[in-house]
Amino acid sequence: MTTPEQLFADLLAASPGQPFVTYYDEASGERSELSVKSLANWVAKTHHLLATELGLGAGDRALVAVPAHWISVPVLLGALTAGLELTDEAAEADVAFVAPATLAQGAGVPDLYAIAPDSAAVGFKGAEPSGTGDYVVAVRPQEDKWPSVRFGAGPEDMCFAGRTRAEVAGWAAERATALGLDRGGRLLSTREWVTSADWVEAVLAPLAVGGSLVLVRNADEATLVRRGEQERATARI
Repeated sequence: MTTPEQLFADLLAASPGQPFVTYYDEASGERSELSVKSLANWVAKTHHLLATELGLGAGDRALVAVPAHWISVPVLLGALTAGLELTDEAAEADVAFVAPATLAQGAGVPDLYAIAPDSAAVGFKGAEPSGTGDYVVAVRPQEDKWPSVRFGAGPEDMCFAGRTRAEVAGWAAERATALGLDRGGRLLSTREWVTSADWVEAVLAPLAVGGSLVLVRNADEATLVRRGEQERATARI
């Protein structure tokens, strides 16, 4: 049995230089791309923030209320590698990750971190929302070497929505098949991350087939078609 975090580890071992997430914001003109190896550095830092600094692991819960953005991918995968179960309820969460637009969803969570979608690589530069820690500032000093990561949970531990980690990995594989993602497929997504099903399809389904993700925001149909052709997307949601 495998887990979502093991799917990422397998891809890192097989194709570290492969792009995993390519991000376009057509309104701002931003294009950012992270290889699997570069993403692994961010994931490792997030993992150590949670597991080493905060002492969280299996049995603890994270609320992840973040937008569809490249900076959100290591938040999700970091929480999973640390062994946390994901929840949509602030009352159940030991830690939460939010954006300015979703700040209220994390109210009352003991440890609350905010991401800055408009300046993701550098954070808020001291202007983070009141009551939050800047995610980028918090992870910057953490260890970034992937061999230092130790998975905090096993296949039978809970992942989210009443499903174990093995069951979520299976769900991701099923969604990849349903979306027509073949081995190594490249998924173009315009979907916001509102429910767990959104990021299962956008992030975990490509992982399940050793593929990759193209996130496009603020684009009209003609631009989406052009980006799909440029990025050699093989499926779209």
